[in-house]
Amino acid sequence: MSLIDSHCHLYYEPYKLNLKKNIDECNKNNVNLLLSIGVDYQTSLENIKIAENFNEVYCTIGLHPNYVKEKSSEVDKIFDLIDTSNKIIGIGECGIDLFRSQDNLKEQIKYFELQIEFAIKKKLPVIIHSRDSHDEIIKVLNNYKNFNFKFIMHCFSGSLDYATQYINLGGYISFSGILTFKNASELQNVCKNISNDKILVETDSPYLTPHPFRGKINHPKNTYLVAKKVAEIKGLTVEEISKTTSNNFYKLFGFKK
Repeated sequence: MSLIDSHCHLYYEPYKLNLKKNIDECNKNNVNLLLSIGVDYQTSLENIKIAENFNEVYCTIGLHPNYVKEKSSEVDKIFDLIDTSNKIIGIGECGIDLFRSQDNLKEQIKYFELQIEFAIKKKLPVIIHSRDSHDEIIKVLNNYKNFNFKFIMHCFSGSLDYATQYINLGGYISFSGILTFKNASELQNVCKNISNDKILVETDSPYLTPHPFRGKINHPKNTYLVAKKVAEIKGLTVEEISKTTSNNFYKLFGFKK
């Protein structure tokens, strides 16, 4: 069995202090590939360094919507990083966040679109952050539906209707530790009803630790707990879900196994 954490942030503590030890822990728990996600110029730069040093790690570069207000001037520098490493396999996380940033929607949309257009140009998938903003995200994505670009709805927590719309627009639905929470029955129903070939698993480490470790700092090795919950919901084995979600990841990012 080999699992892929499709979304984590390895440049944060406590991982950064001893990356080799933490990646070894992942390997011991059958998490053999990690995608570390950039949120601004500095984290994108750190991502590249980490990915270059570890075979198990790939990375993305991007500008998170919560940083648009203060760091929008970084976007060109972020784009300039694209040719510095072949370990960069996606753009993001980018998107729209109306939970933390409600007064700059137009600016968020502008930089979301810039990153989508850059990803289309470079033929790379987009990792999308959506919080209280599914309608706004879908409106933007509809403008690009004829470009055949692929994207991940990271840490999905919306309705089945939203999940279906995203899938119809070329998206994949990534489930995090939220799926294991006791109050996540609606999300579990989404997982049950969407096609297996559109599912990914992630930890969003160091955030969103799955049950039964909720409240503690998350770790990419906990990908297993998310996959275990998906398997339980789908009536499949963890090995089957591991194989399916890994194959989905390879297909999305154009990996040749």
